[in-house]
Amino acid sequence: MKKQSIKNQKGFTLIETLIAILILALTIGALLTLTAGGFFSIRYAKNDIVAANLLQESLEFIRNTRDNAAQGGLDWNTWIDQYKQCRTDIKSDGCIINPYSDAYQGSYSVSDAVVGCSGDCPNLSYFPASGFYGYTGSLNVFDPSNTDTNRYETSFVRTVKMDLVTTTPDPQLIVTARMDWLNGTNRKSTTQSIILTPWNLQ
Repeated sequence: MKKQSIKNQKGFTLIETLIAILILALTIGALLTLTAGGFFSIRYAKNDIVAANLLQESLEFIRNTRDNAAQGGLDWNTWIDQYKQCRTDIKSDGCIINPYSDAYQGSYSVSDAVVGCSGDCPNLSYFPASGFYGYTGSLNVFDPSNTDTNRYETSFVRTVKMDLVTTTPDPQLIVTARMDWLNGTNRKSTTQSIILTPWNLQ
């Protein structure tokens, strides 16, 4: 059997090799782009869910104080005055709601859970021991031995504003909670609102 000469054996030319490398690079680049986009979307979805729940927490706290006021025999104006004492201008400046405040856990006074924001409201902190969010001086209700040192600051900034409307037949308190945070380097925000009326504080 006659052996084939080395000179007659054919392989890839330089151009073919370069084209193959280019196709491979484009394919890998596309996969990396899709993967990075997937991680970004997952992180955004997680942060969006966390932000929505934290906003709901603050709104439910205010609704709960109204219901507690009704059970305690307070009228509408007395309940509203509790928030006015916490912050004179909660309509424009806003405030933070901290239901896990050490002081609030001991007194359950609205003024111990609502703090006015002088300038920008502070960032929320995450307590990994129990998986909840709060501020400096927050009592970890699930692990009282936890301290402020066992936390790390997040990019979540929650601002709660209230607008008392008296031009309608029945007074209304419009509560708007806004959350700002960073998703990577992109700034995101979401808002939730509720309207509270004195239906049980007559």
